[in-house]
Amino acid sequence: MIPSNVLLEVLRDPARLASLAEDDWDLLLRMARANRLIARLEFLLGEQGAWESAPQRARDNIRGALAHVQYLQLQIRRELMEVRKVLRGVEAPLVLLKGAAYLEAGLPCSQGRSLSDLDLLVRREDLPLVEKTLNEAGWESDTEEDYDQRYYREWMHEIPPLKHRFRGVEVDIHHNLLALTGRYRVPAEKLWEQARPLEEKGLRVLAPADMLLHSAAHLLVSDELRGGLRDLFDIHQLYNHFCRTEADFPQALLARSHELNLSRPLFYALDTARELLHTPLAPMLRDRRNFDLPNRTGQKLMAHLIREVLRPRLPGESPPAFRQWLLYVRSHWIRMPPGLLLSHLTRKSLRRFGKTSAKSA
Repeated sequence: MIPSNVLLEVLRDPARLASLAEDDWDLLLRMARANRLIARLEFLLGEQGAWESAPQRARDNIRGALAHVQYLQLQIRRELMEVRKVLRGVEAPLVLLKGAAYLEAGLPCSQGRSLSDLDLLVRREDLPLVEKTLNEAGWESDTEEDYDQRYYREWMHEIPPLKHRFRGVEVDIHHNLLALTGRYRVPAEKLWEQARPLEEKGLRVLAPADMLLHSAAHLLVSDELRGGLRDLFDIHQLYNHFCRTEADFPQALLARSHELNLSRPLFYALDTARELLHTPLAPMLRDRRNFDLPNRTGQKLMAHLIREVLRPRLPGESPPAFRQWLLYVRSHWIRMPPGLLLSHLTRKSLRRFGKTSAKSA
């Protein structure tokens, strides 16, 4: 059983906001801020018609957080405008990913959602020209060491992050969704086949099923669960939204997860969303036989680790450090073959030791 707390209760059932006691509001604000969800409370309150019934102190905190989020969203939109301006003469289509895609597509999960970078997908054959054009226009990488450059360019799904010399927004240019050396190999050409254009914007976003699959894969494979409850709530909202707007979405999602080799990350993400957020999954998405999964012992261990790491902590409650470490090790294990992983971790350890020695000298 997952211990209940006020943040989970509100995310599961926003109607709960209308009946919160004063002490509950104090705890909710602290937990929502810690999980990067505080600005989203304005929209949950608005949907319930409960904004005016919330304490003034709570409204002030939420509005302040929302103003900051809107500033971050404006920065991303401006950076996207600048990138598109520079690439206007380049025959290279762009697909928006993650937060920028949610924002430009006007999806519910973009409401009150903070963004830290601009993620774009380009065809791999277009990557050299896109990177060269951006470099010439002032976008630079601060990844200087030869090994780090090789790490990105030979093994990862993106080039080293770029920033414009006069602005601080990170731009991540992807040519795939996951590392090329990893256990989960996504056929990038299939993403382009179903990518959808945004009306009058000259941009594309991933198809609905692909968008949710990318969110699940990013949380559970690429990001070592660092996205936390915020990213799981994205998945919850994406699923609910697309079930309303797309015909037979659960069937399409399940079929697409096998086409893109993301069946297992999808199961873990949806199973955790069902447990923590009570996401109303279709029966076929609750049936383990429909997914490519390890044995029952492995399933139970993964479910326990993921839920414990993503469960919002109460103030003063220590994070599960050992469980986080186990998932960190797992994320590297599925990202690289053993020989490459051993070499990579050895190099990282030696570099860290060298920096520590230099500081103490």
